[in-house]
Amino acid sequence: MLDENPENLPLAERISKAEHFARELAEHLQLAFLPKLSQLRASSKKADPEEVTDQTMYDQMAAVVSAEEYASNLYTRLTKCLESIQRDAVKAFEIVPAP
Repeated sequence: MLDENPENLPLAERISKAEHFARELAEHLQLAFLPKLSQLRASSKKADPEEVTDQTMYDQMAAVVSAEEYASNLYTRLTKCLESIQRDAVKAFEIVPAP
């Protein structure tokens, strides 16, 4: 996954990429992150070490951390695109940005 500067892309492509990142982030949160977090939460409520081992807890925590890192990366890329779009909109329409 190359970390390209959105400023190097035409505005229409930046808008398209921002839409793609937003959709991908929403899908990832709904289909990967939240289910993994729910599974970890359910496992953490079980008191029987025979039912939920330390390794199971470790594996589930690692899966949640990995999913969070992926979501964070997507969010960062989305934010860069949106900030770039905002800068161009401010210039094009002579908008005074909010403080």
